[in-house]
Parts: sequence; C-alpha cells; structure tokens
Amino acid sequence: VTPFKSSELIEVTKRMKAFGFETEEVVDITKRIADIAGTAGADIEGVALAIGKVQAKNKFMQEENIMLLEKGINVTKVLEEITGMNGETLAKAMSKGEIGADKFVEAIVRATSKNGEFFEGASKQSDTLAGKFSTLQDGIETLAQNVGEKLEPALKSALDIAINLVNRINQAIVSGTITDTDKKALQKQA
Repeated sequence: VTPFKSSELIEVTKRMKAFGFETEEVVDITKRIADIAGTAGADIEGVALAIGKVQAKNKFMQEENIMLLEKGINVTKVLEEITGMNGETLAKAMSKGEIGADKFVEAIVRATSKNGEFFEGASKQSDTLAGKFSTLQDGIETLAQNVGEKLEPALKSALDIAINLVNRINQAIVSGTITDTDKKALQKQA
C-alpha cells in the first residue's frame, strides 16, 4: 500500500538494480525509498536517483546529500549517529568521499525502520487524498491492461480491417482510379 503507482515502483526497482543493488536487496530498498518519498512528499524518481548514485559511486558525497536535502530529506543526522562524527566533521568526510555506500544504506535502513523518521511513510501517505487518487489511477491502469488483454484478438482484427481499408484508399488515390471492385470492397469494409 503506497501513494505511488505500480509502474513507478517497477521503474524504481529496475533503476536500483541498474545502480548496483543486489537482486535480493531491490524490493527492500524500493520499499524504503517509497517510505522516504512518501513521508517527505517528494517525487520517488528523484529520491531513487540520489540513492542510486550513492550505490553506483560506492560513497555518499555532498552532491547526493544536496539532492536529498532539496527534497526535504536529511540523512546526515542518522549518519552522525552511525559514524560518531559531528556535522562539520561529517561534511568534510563526505567531501573527501570517505562515507561509503554501506554506511549510507545503513542510515537509510535506520531512518525507515521502527522509530525512524521515515518509518511506514508510504503506507501513511496512501491514506491521504493524493494517495487514494494515485491508488485509483493505478487500479484504472490495471483495469485497462486487463481489458486490453481480453479484447486483443478483436482489436487486432478491427485494426487489420482498418489498415486494409486505408491501404486500398491510398492505392486508389495514387493510381487515380477506383474500380467497381474497390468500391464494393470499400463499402463492405466501411
């Protein structure tokens, strides 16, 4: 239960895999990203990009920190607890590339676990008006996909007829003649 559409979560999952998260970690990190984005009211794609860049670089640096801070997400408090560094010392270590992705992921896990700032953020946001609207949109998308699958043979047949009709009209226009056979075929297909 999240305020995000299934298609968004699938894209985030694919992106996290591409950024280097192990297959068995992707679902968990995607859930945590949804909790963070949901709590902060941030776009899930932007949060995923910042977290993915940390994983790909294997270090948490100021660039990614700023990306998250701009979205209202501050993980430095948790990193201070994990590393034992204060704000200024942590900032210097980040600028030197000394904060590894492992420490950053640990901070994300803590922040999204029980008593963390972002704990169950996605499910809490799913109960808001925007979250419910997103869930409705997701349901409509799924319905459209299911209807499309069931009607696919009939739709393909109708499209084949339409394509044939358009091709015959184009041929008649190019050749400058429309035969009685063409007229009858066009009338039958129309």
